[in-house]
Order: sequence, then structure tokens, then C-alpha cells
Amino acid sequence: MISSPDTVLPTSSSLEFFTKDGLPLFRFSHLSKFAELEHAVFTRLGGVSKPPFDSLNVSYDTGDDASDIRENLRRVRELSDSPFLIYARQSHSSKIVSLDKYPSVNPTPHYPLQGVDGFITRLSGLLMMIKVADCQAIFLYDPNRRVAAIVHSGWRGSVQNIIGNAVHQMVAHFDCKPQDVISAIGPSLGPCCAEFRHWHRELPTSFSRFRLSENHFDFWAISRKQLQDAGVLRENIEVAELCTRCHPQIFYSYRGERQTGRFAATIGINV
Repeated sequence: MISSPDTVLPTSSSLEFFTKDGLPLFRFSHLSKFAELEHAVFTRLGGVSKPPFDSLNVSYDTGDDASDIRENLRRVRELSDSPFLIYARQSHSSKIVSLDKYPSVNPTPHYPLQGVDGFITRLSGLLMMIKVADCQAIFLYDPNRRVAAIVHSGWRGSVQNIIGNAVHQMVAHFDCKPQDVISAIGPSLGPCCAEFRHWHRELPTSFSRFRLSENHFDFWAISRKQLQDAGVLRENIEVAELCTRCHPQIFYSYRGERQTGRFAATIGINV
């Protein structure tokens, strides 16, 4: 278990490190300024899952024991002030759900929603969670309209511009103004490790400007550009700049481990 950020973690000017009830987690400095908002980037530490899923795996789709995952999810929810937790079976889509009612406290089956890769709500007391292991967790919050969102964006999500879709949906459904939106890009595959050998057929030509070497791309910069194209101000975008593959002792990495778990990223409006 991490005892302090100095023992394990690299420096990140955007992230603040905490331990709460024995669980290590990170928070973004500018999102933490809003007392009514709670958010967290969890690590792979502090759970009960056994190797290779050790230890705070929150995904039922990994081959991990379901009872261990339920306990890990309970720990994530218990750490929150929100009584409700919502998550979905993600599918690398551009589908985002606007939530206007509370889910069951104990959803059945394992995934109450299928094929969803993002959530938006203005409901208080509803914690929204996505699961990542190299993909990006994108946090969005409009403090004027008190609307929160979270998005799962892997390279397929980037190609479909799920980030722009989220901002547009906040505008269309909740009357948000993009220039008011505060955003953050969580720990994920960095430009050091984002290798795409078949990028000619997988990625659009518009991504070529973000190619740093023969096969490596800067998806942090791609996401920042998609946020700005949607109207989010550059100064309102914070990037963790922590590569999950480079830090497997802290985060799950599918690229690095293949058979592994997923760590949680959450956001919600306090009751």
C-alpha cells in the first residue's frame, strides 16, 4: 500500500494525492476547487482481487472473480458521499447517457447499462464511474449549471470524437456553455507508449499532426484539441500526464499486461 506520494509516484503538477479509508486516489487541482463536486482517479491498489487483477479491479469483463469485484465496487462507493453509483459495460463507442433518475443501489445484472461510454447528470448524490487501463478518463464540469460528466475515451473513442460529443450533449441537454466547462484528462497511455503500427488504417489523417515518431501518437494532445474544438478554453483543461503503461505498480495497463484489471475514475455532485 502506498504510504505517501513520494515513495511511488512521479511528479504531476495537475494531480493531488490522497489516501482515504486506506484507499489511494488522485484528484485534479482545479476540479477540487468546487466544494459541491467530488471526483477521483483511483489506482489499482487497496482492493481484494488476486493476481493478475490485483487489487482494486472494478471490471466484470476481465475474468476476475465476481465477488472480489463486488467488494472493490463497494469500497469505491463507500468512499463517496453519494449513495448511488452508476457504471456500464463500455464498448469503445461514442454513446453518452444523460441521467435524469437514480439507479438501483444494487444493480442487477452486473452491468445495468450496456454499450455506454460516458455519463452526464445534474442530479446530486449520483456517482458516475468509468473503468480504464490505458484509455483516458475525461472529466467535465460546468460549475454555473452544476452539470458533471465523465467519458471513457480510448483510441476508438478519439476517432469517433466522444469528447466533442460529450460537450455538445452538455450544451444541448443542459444549456451549458463550453467556455464555462472545466475539464481534466486522467492517467492513460502516454505518447511514450502509444504505438500504432497500423495507424494508416486505424487513425484518420487529421491525427497525423500528433504523430511524434514513425508509429507513436500523442493522444493527450488529441484530446486537448478535441476539447478546444468543442469550445472548452485551453486554460480550463488539465492533463495528468501520467502514462499508465510506465507505472504498472500504480495503474492497470492493458498494453503492458494484457490480462489485467481496470481502475476506477469517478465524478459526482455532492448531496
